[in-house]
Amino acid sequence: MKTRTWTALLALVLAPTTATGQEVSQRIAAIGSGAVRFTYPARSGVEICDDGIRMGEHRIRWRSDDWNREPERCREGPVEVEVKVREGEVRDIDVVLKSSDRTPDATDLGAISPEDATEYFLDLARGNGAHRGAEDALFPAVLADVPEIWRDLLDLAQDRGAVEDVRTSALFWVGQEAAAVVTEELAGMALAEDEDQDIRDAAVFALSQRPDHESVPVLMDVARTAPHPDTRRAAMFWLAQSEDERVYAFFEEILVRRGGA
Repeated sequence: MKTRTWTALLALVLAPTTATGQEVSQRIAAIGSGAVRFTYPARSGVEICDDGIRMGEHRIRWRSDDWNREPERCREGPVEVEVKVREGEVRDIDVVLKSSDRTPDATDLGAISPEDATEYFLDLARGNGAHRGAEDALFPAVLADVPEIWRDLLDLAQDRGAVEDVRTSALFWVGQEAAAVVTEELAGMALAEDEDQDIRDAAVFALSQRPDHESVPVLMDVARTAPHPDTRRAAMFWLAQSEDERVYAFFEEILVRRGGA
């Protein structure tokens, strides 16, 4: 019996350790000042390249001004992130692209689950434990292999207690990620009279990122009914980028109405 007990304890001691989202937050805060590194599985379609990150059609954080140049030495996940802290507060978040980017003396927490990584980053984005750069926490959260992250992003975008830059960034990613069910919520934010104009503009942009069959009718409605002229102009601008035939008829309607007036 004792032999089995000691064997089990030894197995626990020797087993690779992983950190949960809450443990990540606690362990990073406990560092005081320095760098902490960990990895987590990337979502499908994410490629980590020496020059930056490719996610579907998007090239993100590219280090070269030549956007036509093919990315170099790309591989699929995992995502490796370094978090820099000072006096227990997060000051910077970086996605590690290649081994030479690593901070030599960083504390390595090893691998964590994508759910725990997302929980940690979204908590930072809400301002918990981040001195500055809360907006930077959203990008590594989006890279994680977590289904329907747009739900959390939409909640964050609608949280008026969050930093405006964070809300705007969350709206951008909602536009890239969202299912059709969020179109109504985005339209509501675009039309809200008591929102800041930057938030309304971000909501209009997020709508423009949806497929034409979803976005065009809503953008036309915003262009017609938004109480703020800047919001109507933003909707008109993004409608002008569409090749949907309904847009031509809409512009003709607007021009004829103006000419008649």
